[in-house]
This record gives sequence, structure tokens and C-alpha cells, in this order.
Amino acid sequence: MEKNKLALDIKKIEENFPNNPLEFFKGKKLCLFKACLEKYFPGVRFGIENLLEALGLEVVICENQSCCSGPFFQRNLITRAQFSAINERNLNEIDEIADILLVSCNGCYNSLLRGRDFLKIPEVKDKTEEILKDLDNHMEENKYTEQFKNFDNIDLKIVHDLDFIYLIRNEVAKNLKFDLKGLDVAVHYGCHYLNLDRDKDMETYLKNKTKLEELVALFNGKLVDYSEKELCCGWGASQLVIHPLEALKITYRKLKSAENVKASFILMPCPTCLYTLSKPEFRMKIEELFNDKLEVATIHLNELIAILRGCEAEQCVSLRRQSTRINLIYNIITNNE
Repeated sequence: MEKNKLALDIKKIEENFPNNPLEFFKGKKLCLFKACLEKYFPGVRFGIENLLEALGLEVVICENQSCCSGPFFQRNLITRAQFSAINERNLNEIDEIADILLVSCNGCYNSLLRGRDFLKIPEVKDKTEEILKDLDNHMEENKYTEQFKNFDNIDLKIVHDLDFIYLIRNEVAKNLKFDLKGLDVAVHYGCHYLNLDRDKDMETYLKNKTKLEELVALFNGKLVDYSEKELCCGWGASQLVIHPLEALKITYRKLKSAENVKASFILMPCPTCLYTLSKPEFRMKIEELFNDKLEVATIHLNELIAILRGCEAEQCVSLRRQSTRINLIYNIITNNE
């Protein structure tokens, strides 16, 4: 399979910087992609931004970035060309201010790479160019026409937050104030991460799906296996809208499976999965449907990093909200109970 040129070549970084991969990122501008569902979990952005700054890296945010449009495409509300045009505009905006784009959401990461893949289809590429040309005509400044004459003129590289954190895991560990104290942790990767092959081939570093497990061990947690580990969170793009009951059944199976093995919490790298597995309204509906109140906590990897780094409640927005979702995790790790 041809490797997508947008994806950061992690294997190459490991080969060139075997002692400390963090050195590769020094002197580069790192942009944080604004995933829509991050707004429900501010600690996702805070966790990675706070870590990057602590490591002495330059962090920027692209104010002109829009939604990746993944949910609209998955629900057949936009065409492939419209989907690609939205993502190419985002990529070009970010390319102007950054060298590397870090993405906290599986869906956003998938969309950015998939939109570029669609451009390999001549018909889609032509229509995408038409959309961007029309956009240019509506702009006050003549901004997009020259940029999009060659879709390969982008130098920007993209990396998922999980892949980045795992790559520099030894440096991350040196910057932690607390550890997991042997807590039982279940992991969830999410469908878009497990099934994404377009940025890798059979021989690459990214193929292995053990990063979360290894991070749990590194942070002194106890990994617990559960039968529905690779099951979807229940979001299912259009399925949550078209078949809400069936979607909630999947969410229930996922959560119940982790609760059955007495997991202290489920760790994941995607705010969309976090939203689905955590939303109070979903938990209440599940209790109503299945007469079963599920208590298992959920947390994004970036939020966990913030807690382990000693993030104070008044500093981290998600913790300042006194979220019942992560209060137990926070209290145990920081010895507040």
C-alpha cells in the first residue's frame, strides 16, 4: 500500500534519533488541531499543550481552521470533493504557520488523510479544484488559486497524539509527578485508529496496536483485558442517528465488559469515543433500557497525562469543573483521598 505523504514517518525518526526522538521536534512549530468534540473535554487540549510547553517545544493554534467535516461525510451530507476541499483548505491554512500537526481525535486524523487519498481519483481532484477556485472568488484576498495548483506543495506532516506520546514516551515519563499506583486500566483504541491503514504498510512501526498497553505499564498501571476491547464505542457515525437504540446497545456492551473485569477506568486516545462512552445522557438512557447503572470511569490519554504531570485543579479546566468522570482517578493518583 502506498504510504500517505502527509503522515509523519515515525519509523524514520526512531532510526535517526534512537536515543531521544524528541530531538527531531526541537526547533519545529507544532500545531494542535482543534477537534470539535474537544470542547466538551478541555483537558484534552490542555494536556497535550501543557506537555509540549514543558518539553520546550513551540506550540501554535490555527485560528482559521474549521471542522474536519468527517461526521458530515460519514452521514452522506457532503460529497468526496467537498470533503477533500474542506480538508485541503485546513491543511493549507495550518501549513502556513506550522511544520507538524498533532491530532487528538481518531476521526479528524482519518479525515485529513482520507481527504488527500480521494485526490488520487481524477474526477474528485477536478471537482475539488473547482470548489477551491469558487472559494477563492468569494475571498477578499486572492488566496487559494495559486496554492492549490499543486496539492503536493504542502510540507506539513501529521501525527496522532497517541503516536507522538508513545514515540517520546521516555521523555514523557521523566516529566511526570505521579504514577498510576497499580490501578486496573482497560484500554480502548477506537475504530478509526484500529482500522486506519492508509498511513502505514505491513512493515511500519505504526502497525502494532500495543501503544496504550505499553504506556499503562510505563505509568505503573495494571492492564486488564476485557472481551469487548476492540468493539466500537457505539458512535458509528450515522448509526447513532439512524439506529440510536442499537448504538446504545453497543455502548452498553463496551462499558459493561470493562466493568465486569473491575477496571478502574477506560483509557482512550479519541474525544469522540470519550464523548460516546462518557455522556451522562447516554449513561442514563442505558440505565433506563437495561436496568443497569454503569460506574466505570473514562479518560482521554491527554487528560491522564495532565493528571500524572501534577496538573492542579485550578489550572486544568476539565478538572476545575469537578467532573465526576475523572474525580476518582484524580483523587487516587494525587493522594487526595
